[in-house]
Amino acid sequence: MIWQVVLDPPPAQLPAFDNRSAYLVLRDGHVRAIDHATGATRWTSPASSTVRPASSGRHLVGADGGMAWAIDAESGREAWRRDLGSGAAAVPAISPAGAVFLTGQGDLVLLAWADGREVWRARMPATVSAPVVASPDHVFVGLDDGRLLALRSSDGATAWTKTLRGRVLELTPINDRLFAGAADNFLYALKPKDGDLAWRWRTGGDVAGHAVADDRRVYFTSLDAMLRAVDRRHGDLRWQRPLTTRAVGGPTLAGTQVIVAGVSPELRAFRVSDGGMTATAPLPGRPMHGPFLAPESASAPLRLVLLTAGGRLLAIGQTVEPMLVPLDGLPGKKLPPEVLPVIKR
Repeated sequence: MIWQVVLDPPPAQLPAFDNRSAYLVLRDGHVRAIDHATGATRWTSPASSTVRPASSGRHLVGADGGMAWAIDAESGREAWRRDLGSGAAAVPAISPAGAVFLTGQGDLVLLAWADGREVWRARMPATVSAPVVASPDHVFVGLDDGRLLALRSSDGATAWTKTLRGRVLELTPINDRLFAGAADNFLYALKPKDGDLAWRWRTGGDVAGHAVADDRRVYFTSLDAMLRAVDRRHGDLRWQRPLTTRAVGGPTLAGTQVIVAGVSPELRAFRVSDGGMTATAPLPGRPMHGPFLAPESASAPLRLVLLTAGGRLLAIGQTVEPMLVPLDGLPGKKLPPEVLPVIKR
C-alpha cells in the first residue's frame, strides 16, 4: 500500500477522480481534494452534494438538492452555482460542452463549463435507469422501458433511439462502440453514430457494471459473479472466469491485467490474454466502488485508488501480493491417504 487516509468526518458520497486528485464530499459540508500520488490534502472547500460529484479535470461538479455547483479543480474556489429547478437525481455526466445533470422531474440539463448557464434542457420520455454518460458528440441515456437515447451534445435533440430487450442498467462509450448492459442478461455493443447493433452477448446475470476495453477485447462483470472477455469487434467469447463474490462496480484495465473489486475486502487481478488470476491485494475494508487507475508520473507510479467501508481512502501500487502457489510435494515420509470408516445405519 502506498498510502492510506482515514476520512473524518466520513464521506457522504462516493468519490470523484481525475488524473491528479480524488474528491470527497464530506458529511460536514466540505469537499476535500486529495492528491492521489501522495495522499496529501490539496484543498478543502465548503460545498455539499446530494449526488456523487464528477470531475472534468478542470472543474468538479455536484449538486446540493436543486442547486448545481462547480469548483475550480486547481484552486478549490467556487466557479459558479445554478438552480436546476428540481433536485439532482444522479451523478453528473461530463461532456466537452458542459456538465449534464438529471433532475428528479426527469429533465436533462446541460450547464456550460464557463459560467454555468443553461445550454439546453430535455425532458426524458420515461424513467432514467442507467447513469447518464457522454462522448464528444452525444449524451447517452438508458431508460427503464429498454429504450436507449442518444442526444446531440450541441442542442439536446434526439439523434437516434434504440430499444433493447430489457431495462438499461449501464452505459459505456469507448471510441467506436457504445456498450450497454441490460436487465435481460445481455451486453450490447452499439455503433455510437447511429445506434446500429454490432453484436450482443448473453450472460447468466444482469450486466450492471461499466465495461472496459483495449484494442482486442472488452471486459465486463455480471450478477452471476463472472468476469468475461469478448472480442471487441465481433463479440466472440475469449474467456470467462468465476469470481468468489459479486463484483462491486465495473472492472479496471491496468496494462496487461484486469482488476476486479468484490464484496469481500480484496482486489483480484486477471491476465487480459487468458483470464488467469495473477495477484490479490487485501483491503482494510469492503470496497465501495471499482478502483480508479491513477496515471504514472515522474513522482509516482501507476496506482489503484479506492474508498473502502469505514471511510478509508487508499492507494495500492507495487504492493499487490503474488498468488500463493501450491507445493508439488511435502518433505518427509509419504503417508497413505486416510480412509474414513463406513457408518452403517
